Order: sequence, then C-alpha cells, then structure tokens
Amino acid sequence: MQIIGLAYIRDLIDSGEGFDAKCVFNRSGAIFFPGHLQHQDQKTPGISYKNNYKGNALAAMVMPGRFEIRFHEKYADADVAEIMAAMAGVEGLEFLANWRTTYQGRRIELSH
Repeated sequence: MQIIGLAYIRDLIDSGEGFDAKCVFNRSGAIFFPGHLQHQDQKTPGISYKNNYKGNALAAMVMPGRFEIRFHEKYADADVAEIMAAMAGVEGLEFLANWRTTYQGRRIELSH
C-alpha cells in the first residue's frame, strides 16, 4: 500500500495540537495533505478522487481522533472497513485502529 504524506500526518499527530487535514485513499494507498487543499487536486497513479463518484478513491477529513469519510457509490461499508484496516496495518498509521472512523456519518468498525 502506497502512502504519501505519512511524515506530514505523523508530524501533526505528534505535535499534540489540533489540526485539520484531508486524505484521499483506496485499496492502492492513501494521500494525506493539508486541509486547505482540495481532495480532487491530490492524485497519484492508482489514486484519484473526483466529484460525482468519477474517481476511484474515497475522500476523508482528518482531525485528532477522527477520520470522516465521504460517501462514494462504489464503496460499501464493508469495503471501507477493509481498506481502513489495511491502512491501520501500515507502519506509522497504526493510530487509525483507535480513531473514530465514520462513513457518511455512520460509525465503521475496522475489519481484521
């Protein structure tokens, strides 16, 4: 799984301060980036979020202890739980296993 912006998100978390970041992700990997940037502008081969479900990636807002994912018609809750569990298994992203993850406002329990 390819992770872009791992050092960025780790630095935010390790600072112990409040923050507002974003993420686009799918089974291929994730891109973490500053909250003032747009999801649709963050792309890498295999990961692309586009409005109206045209991209292959999910979009999320990232805040201390919370990972809030926007709905995408191509992803069921079980798909999201599986992807999030895979991300939480990546060295440096273990914190995701303990964070509150929601998908379209519904709580998602990471599958193992």
